[in-house]
Amino acid sequence: MSEKTWERNTTGITLHAQKRKGVEDTITALIREQKPINFHTVAKTAMVRKAYLYSQQDIRERIKALRQQSVEQMVRERATHSPGKTDVSRDLVILAKERRIKELEAEKQRLQQHLKIALAKAYDQL
Repeated sequence: MSEKTWERNTTGITLHAQKRKGVEDTITALIREQKPINFHTVAKTAMVRKAYLYSQQDIRERIKALRQQSVEQMVRERATHSPGKTDVSRDLVILAKERRIKELEAEKQRLQQHLKIALAKAYDQL
């Protein structure tokens, strides 16, 4: 009997490897470009379905970890740098308080003058 060797069909394995490499390259490019990494952007950029990303355990874990890192980094940046509106509103509050202090000091001077006058009149009556 002769053994017949069959040609192996490896197209599925090849396509899967190409798709996987495309996803890995996309994730690397998104990291390099400092763009947000989540399932939607990776799927859209790599031109694969989100279901594929969720079905591949290691890719899913990597995307989740990178997404969490970007969220933590964004929180750290917001905590260390306050936006411009906050600076402007803080300056407005300071200006309003300075104006109020000047008004109170002027009122204090006026009341001290009235007190001096009242004391002088009371002294004259003695």
